Amino acid sequence: MAVKIGEVQSEVTGDVSKTADMKVRLQAGFSDKTKEVTFKPSEDLKKGDKVKITIEKV
Repeated sequence: MAVKIGEVQSEVTGDVSKTADMKVRLQAGFSDKTKEVTFKPSEDLKKGDKVKITIEKV
């Protein structure tokens, strides 16, 4: 069962088509250890659109 551990809301910094790769990076503190994931958005995004990213423990 997934448990929600956090979420963050931000603005898109540039136009992104649904065929483009988006990247999300997870970093704890000032550590050099990061995990980056790539995905394709399900719809086109415009600069200034607000998005919310939810983090769950699975």
